[in-house]
Amino acid sequence: MEEYIKALLEQVRFKKAHKGIEDELRAHIEDQIEDNIAAGMDRETAEKAAVADMGDPVETGISMDRVHRPKLAWNVIAIAVLIGIISSVIHELVAIDAGLADESTSVIGSHVFYAKVLLGLVAMIAVYIIDYTVIAKYAKVIALGMLGILILTKIGVLGVCYNGQYVYIAIKPFYILASTFMLLYIPLYGAIIYKYRGGGVGAFFRALMWMIISALFVLRWPRAMTAFAMVMAMAVQLSIAVAKGWFKIPKKLTICSLWATITLIPIGLIAVLYNFRLMSDYKMARIRAIWDMDMDQSYVTKTARSFNDVNFVGDTGKKVLGYLPNTNSDFLLTYLANKYGALMVVMIVATVAAIIITGCIAAAKSKNQLGLVMGVGCMNVLLVYMLVNLFENMGAIPYTGSFMPFFSAGGSNIVLAYIFLGIILSIYKYKDAYPQHIDIGIRIKLKDIEL
Repeated sequence: MEEYIKALLEQVRFKKAHKGIEDELRAHIEDQIEDNIAAGMDRETAEKAAVADMGDPVETGISMDRVHRPKLAWNVIAIAVLIGIISSVIHELVAIDAGLADESTSVIGSHVFYAKVLLGLVAMIAVYIIDYTVIAKYAKVIALGMLGILILTKIGVLGVCYNGQYVYIAIKPFYILASTFMLLYIPLYGAIIYKYRGGGVGAFFRALMWMIISALFVLRWPRAMTAFAMVMAMAVQLSIAVAKGWFKIPKKLTICSLWATITLIPIGLIAVLYNFRLMSDYKMARIRAIWDMDMDQSYVTKTARSFNDVNFVGDTGKKVLGYLPNTNSDFLLTYLANKYGALMVVMIVATVAAIIITGCIAAAKSKNQLGLVMGVGCMNVLLVYMLVNLFENMGAIPYTGSFMPFFSAGGSNIVLAYIFLGIILSIYKYKDAYPQHIDIGIRIKLKDIEL
């Protein structure tokens, strides 16, 4: 058996697939040996017969080599490049229109949007090259480092102040939007909960604390939209983990309790604080503004609604530039709908939805459950922002400060979306190489340490 497995593995060029193939072959041969022994054979004869049934090791190994070699999701790459080209053209047109209307300052970033796309594509390729299991192995260390950077930004050591808040992280020569930076926590969270796989109630609650603590960090920024997107994505990841049996706990009860906790408790807490006037006046005014469009806090939402009457194709003649904040970012869809018609918006939203669905499918095709949870988490972040931005532009929800993935201006948000695609590509690359479960624990060999 050992010689057969060795001869077969020599045909498989992708070394990282050897462990999974060997385990699968060994289990299959052992099962066949047991069946042969049950049929009346002695151990030695049963093993020879089981090995013979496997066929020629060279031919079988060549077949497995074709199956287990790294794959490239060309459809994801094609969509990413196409989106980059289309979005760059759109922002060039926005910049030209703003220049003619003397509103260039309201669309800062559009004139160099293509450069951000190129940077995003480079980041996507870089992340693709890195094995996602390597990132997963050091997930806790990286996550703690991210929270540390957030603290240093908050106290002004790394932060760049904007309108009284430390909005950007300065890691020169780069300036990264702090809220976007924390969204990179999502794939790490998938790996963190994977490290608790096999545990019981205690392990589940430790995984839950990694979610709560990170969300509270961001919420104290304050950045409610980012915290909301993170919680939604992490809750989905944790739910998948529970459903897959990572924890030795009741599945349905735990999932229902998890979603009830992250929805009902915050709503109930806000209701109590509001009714007993235990929150600041401006926060209470923001809550009232959700249903009272006559309040000053509802101005942006009310303005967005005033631009809802658009043509299916063609310009409405309404001036959007200068009337809404961040016209080329938060309210890009409103501008495009009034400038080119509703069809343009439908095509953009459909394109973003298509790449999110494609990314989820690519992650789902991976045999490895770690890759599935990390990939779905990334795509869920983009899904949340897509839906929130769409409803925000329609005036259906209050202004939160969102973005349309791949299309809204803002270098940090663009690069983030492409990084998430890079993670999807890395997962798909090894979809047949890694088994259902792998060891991502950090191992230190004592002989490598000089005492």
